[in-house]
Amino acid sequence: MKEETWQRLHPYRGRIISLLFAVVFSILYLTVGFGHALVVLLFLLIGIIIGKIIDGDLRIDQLLTFFFQR
Repeated sequence: MKEETWQRLHPYRGRIISLLFAVVFSILYLTVGFGHALVVLLFLLIGIIIGKIIDGDLRIDQLLTFFFQR
């Protein structure tokens, strides 16, 4: 069972690690500096984007084209 779970999660390892990092960083920021919920959302989105880049599911040129298309 453990091996099966690892095999299912392996393609998403970058997103999982980045998301966990973003959550930990967001909690730290909120407890130390009293941020807003938008800051947490921003950290989570950045973590997911970095994770997708690490996993190879998102290329930077595609991301830039998405945001700066006419």
